[in-house]
Amino acid sequence: MEIRKGLGLQALPSMTLLRELTDQIVLDTVFELAPITRAEIAQHTGISKTTVSEAVRRLEAAGLLLPAGEQRGRQGRAGTYYKVAPSAGFVVAVDLNPTLIRVCAADLFGRPFLEAAHAPVRPREPVRVAEQLRGLVADAITAGVPGHGKPLAVAVSVANPVDPATSRVVVLDDTPYPEGLFQPQEALGGLADVPILVENDVNLAAVAERWHGAARTAASFAYVYVGTGMGMGLVIGDQLIRGARGVAGEIGYLSVSAQPPGPRHGRHGLARAVAAGFPPHRERGGDQVGVEAARQVFDRAATGDAEAGRIVEREGRVIGEAIAAVCAVVDPELVLLGGPIGLHPALLEPVRAAVHDLAPLTPPIEVGTLGDAAVVHGALALALRRARTDLWAGAGRSSA
Repeated sequence: MEIRKGLGLQALPSMTLLRELTDQIVLDTVFELAPITRAEIAQHTGISKTTVSEAVRRLEAAGLLLPAGEQRGRQGRAGTYYKVAPSAGFVVAVDLNPTLIRVCAADLFGRPFLEAAHAPVRPREPVRVAEQLRGLVADAITAGVPGHGKPLAVAVSVANPVDPATSRVVVLDDTPYPEGLFQPQEALGGLADVPILVENDVNLAAVAERWHGAARTAASFAYVYVGTGMGMGLVIGDQLIRGARGVAGEIGYLSVSAQPPGPRHGRHGLARAVAAGFPPHRERGGDQVGVEAARQVFDRAATGDAEAGRIVEREGRVIGEAIAAVCAVVDPELVLLGGPIGLHPALLEPVRAAVHDLAPLTPPIEVGTLGDAAVVHGALALALRRARTDLWAGAGRSSA
């Protein structure tokens, strides 16, 4: 080995690594195209029939693939179709948000077998929210084991940034919800021997729109969430941008001219400026605006109410300022609006008009197509990606 290094040569990949890579390609192909024969896998991947047959044998021995019938209607030796075994495992995804907790358990093709929505526990204290999360995940695992094997990954979305290096929730000033005051990994510790994946809810919504929604063909886009808080998921070069400490996209902290002056000027300024436009906020004097109250204002604007229309125009302008700043820095191919307020159709045109006035070049601005289910779809995608990766890696180790 030292001689090879001295000559500037690299060691060839080991046979174990080559087997693992082959198994991954074969398993991914079956996920995508099942039912499929070994000959069809070889044709689709360019791997030799002999190598594919050995990979299928290993994956079948590991309990990941099953025969799915004989190929009919062709001359010569009949081929055997293969599919992923139903008992290969499953994943659990949780959208842990302030207004509704969504839980989805799905097989490795992403087909849900359990979907439920739960009201958040009251009062919303960190310990109580952690207990509720643990109970919901435990129930989903109990429901999945009999027909789907063992759980392979659990993904949890939170309404706070998440450190990309440690997957721990980052607690910021003005953290509005208990979800930002406890660590899901600790709440779920010991429940099952599976990876616990934690990610920011807006980032997950952006991932979902990239995989299954309005950004399927966009290599770069910004997903701007407008709800009780504000945030952005940013994808550049088909990569989710998290930042060094997980706070990339926290556009709620932008300082804006519409924010009332004071010692907290510049801290969560955009969110405060948006909130300040709604009468319920002014009456309460608090930092949060009820989503339903905001929707009522938008509904009135859509029917021609002049005062409501002015509020919507003002909010659209503030959001447009933020999007224009993003456009000047990263020049996204597309901007999507999401979140319970961002999805309202009355907001789209005021935002477009503001960005057109302020941005160097205006990208297409649309509304996300996955609606309020975008976050749980993103959590499910995150869990599935990890589960499938672990599956083929485990199969390679067991067959080495």
